[in-house]
Amino acid sequence: MNRFSIIGAAHLDALVEGVDEAALHAGSAPAERIRLGFGGDALNEAVTLTRLGGAVDLVSKIGADSAGDMVLGFCRSSGLPSARIAREEGLSTSMNIVLIDHAGERRFITDPNSSLRALSLAHVMPHVETLAPVVCFASLFVFPRFHAEALETLFSAIKQKGCLLAVDMTKRKNGERLDDLANVWPYIDILFANEEEAGLLTGVTEAAQMARQLCDRGVQCVAIKTGARGCYIASDGFSGAVPGCASRACVDTTGAGDSFAAGFLFARAAGRELADCARFANAVASICVEHLGATAHTITLEEALARCRENYGARFDAL
Repeated sequence: MNRFSIIGAAHLDALVEGVDEAALHAGSAPAERIRLGFGGDALNEAVTLTRLGGAVDLVSKIGADSAGDMVLGFCRSSGLPSARIAREEGLSTSMNIVLIDHAGERRFITDPNSSLRALSLAHVMPHVETLAPVVCFASLFVFPRFHAEALETLFSAIKQKGCLLAVDMTKRKNGERLDDLANVWPYIDILFANEEEAGLLTGVTEAAQMARQLCDRGVQCVAIKTGARGCYIASDGFSGAVPGCASRACVDTTGAGDSFAAGFLFARAAGRELADCARFANAVASICVEHLGATAHTITLEEALARCRENYGARFDAL
């Protein structure tokens, strides 16, 4: 079951490394390194899954412009089909400016009038009947046209097809709380969120409490990403914290959460139990943060398994 369909954002990233926040007010601020890359929650997940060995298709939307041409070229060079990426004349393909501080933490400057907010139900529903057995809606709260009713329509159709449905969350945009998606949560098999995202949504501060609230609303498995500490998993079959993997260095955390989601889904599709899925996800994320940008480093399955063995032992001889 190593076939995946990923739904969500794909765009360019302008990565600015080594930014001194105080210097930004000086009129001209030097950086350690500036380069152009490719990102977006869905693109990051799709490319990582492809590099691990999955068969992946990406459902997204970009502009019919030169930036969009670059995104499509990157997809093709990464072995990722682009037939389900919609394009629109007059729409600007999103480019995020990613400011990365000396600790590797990042902040984003985004364009809300670009393709970043443009995906809608009409772009995704025509593909539902041919989606892969594992589907991830990788950009929850990114697209304003995917309000609760649209999400319910899409997720219901995906589950009726018999797919495993995962959802990766971003920070809420309009003060959403759990009750606002009451009819959506029960369709979700696996939900990914970091502590800040889940905390804003649930109003609690402990990862275990966040996860339990989401499970109580109907989500089958919740994975709360806790940075270098690893993650907290809650489900009927397994609940508990899974310690993270040690990185060689933290250069840039951009895309680490997306890499985690990709690793988790890849291991789950291979039949691994949830705790091992979390360990493999931690390993993939720990490799991501060692490099500038979410997709610049071409991770391999053997590299991820080796990182697992370093941290978790011989149970990861293969996947």
